[in-house]
Parts: sequence; C-alpha cells; structure tokens
Amino acid sequence: MPYLITSDIHGSLEGLELVRNAASRLKADGIISAGDQCPSSPDPLWSRLIAVRGNCDRFYEYDCIPFPPISREMRIYGRNVIITHGDRLCADDFSLEAGSVFISGHTHVPELRKEGDAYLVNPGSPSRPRSSSGPTAALLEEDRLSLLSLLDLTIFSSLSFSFS
Repeated sequence: MPYLITSDIHGSLEGLELVRNAASRLKADGIISAGDQCPSSPDPLWSRLIAVRGNCDRFYEYDCIPFPPISREMRIYGRNVIITHGDRLCADDFSLEAGSVFISGHTHVPELRKEGDAYLVNPGSPSRPRSSSGPTAALLEEDRLSLLSLLDLTIFSSLSFSFS
C-alpha cells in the first residue's frame, strides 16, 4: 500500500476532500503532509497526518492536534525519508544517504527528480496549484515515487528506485 504525499492544503475543504478521496481509493497506508495544513475546522484527517509545519501554519490554532515540527525523519520501506516544508530547510541541510527520499512543499508546483543518490519530491497542492497539472499529490511506494492528478488519480510522472 502506498503513502499519499500532500502539501499546501491551506485549510481548503475541497482540497482536503480530494486528499481524503485519493487516500481512500488508493488504500493508502498513511498520509504525509509537507506543511501548510492550516486547518480551518476540526476534522479527523488532521490528526492522522504525518505532518510538518509550513510557513503559514504558525498563524493557526491547533486545538485538537499537536503542533507539527519543522522537519521529520523516518524510515518507510527501509528508506530514509525526510519531510520539511521547504521554506526554511532544503535537501542540502540534511545528510541524505543513498536511496533517501526528501519531501518538501511550499512552491505548490509538483516536482520529482533524482539528485545524486537521493530522490526529491514536491507533491504540489490540492487546493492552490501553481502549475498546469491542477490539484496534485505524490505517492511513495516500495519501488517508486510518483506524481498524480487528484482529479482522476492518473500518474503523470514516476521514478523507480535504483537497487544497489
């Protein structure tokens, strides 16, 4: 089962519904958010996110959920996964081991690339997209990273992990 990666929801109920629908249809193991959740109302999904704090999150009250950290580092599928919003920290601020996945948001533009031995992904935004791709997210699977449209769940870019 994949992890759905999102960012820059900005409290949009429509964007939140796109994320919820994608997570359900894809049977996601979890949802990773690279910041700027900006919850505008209580919702069970907010407390389920593996989230970091974005530059706009500091202006919102988080009554029922813990205030997210600026970055997180965890292991998923045996890979080092680093999550940050992208406004203060970038990939160069971390020690990325071979095969690491670096997740950031902030730009609202989806991007997927391999840099050296690491994989960098920005899922774009479900609510305020700044690209012709429209509302987007990313998928982290055991063997690949992908970018997808949240409107029809079609994958428009994908990178398979190299196994050394």
